[in-house]
Amino acid sequence: MRPSPRTHDPQSIRCPIRAVTELTILATDHPGLLSIIAGACASAGANIVDAQIYTTTDGRALDTILISREYDRDDDEGRRAKRIGEMIEQVLEGKLRLPEAVAKRAVRSKARPFIVEPDVTISNQWSDRYTVIEVSGLDRPDLLYQLTTAISKLNLNIASAHVATFGERARDVFYVTDLLGAQITAPTRQAAIKGALLHLPASEDQAAKLAA
Repeated sequence: MRPSPRTHDPQSIRCPIRAVTELTILATDHPGLLSIIAGACASAGANIVDAQIYTTTDGRALDTILISREYDRDDDEGRRAKRIGEMIEQVLEGKLRLPEAVAKRAVRSKARPFIVEPDVTISNQWSDRYTVIEVSGLDRPDLLYQLTTAISKLNLNIASAHVATFGERARDVFYVTDLLGAQITAPTRQAAIKGALLHLPASEDQAAKLAA
């Protein structure tokens, strides 16, 4: 992959065999960066099927996002990837407000007919340095955006994230610390985190089915 000429200029690689397009973003790290990227993808209608997020020692974030391909032809998919990259840039530069863009896209999106009960596991045993949060539930385009926004509002720093989908189910794993760089050890704090992530807003169709 060629280096990016700007610190937050997304680069893309198409992989027709895996039916995904890879976006790589190098940007100055700050709280909520992953949420911004996920929201930009959601507002562009791009479904994230995997994400690898790492923080470098010089204070930058290197994010590799895999999104489902929409077009068979590489040139068509390339233009789509470029549009998504431009949207990410606009959000990072403050030219586009995410909540309105994501909400506008959600109105146009079809809700899925499946119901997958959410589950949240929090552990300090899987890493010596980080608290690991594993969230599984129904996959939808704005799920990663909602999760990362909630984690940011809980005053947690995401050091690494791993996102995978299995059919209708998404499994997202986040390596986090508090704002001082420590693991989350207090049971009350862990319970608050779990409660917040279990009660994310559902799509209208999903909420109706759960209430039925």
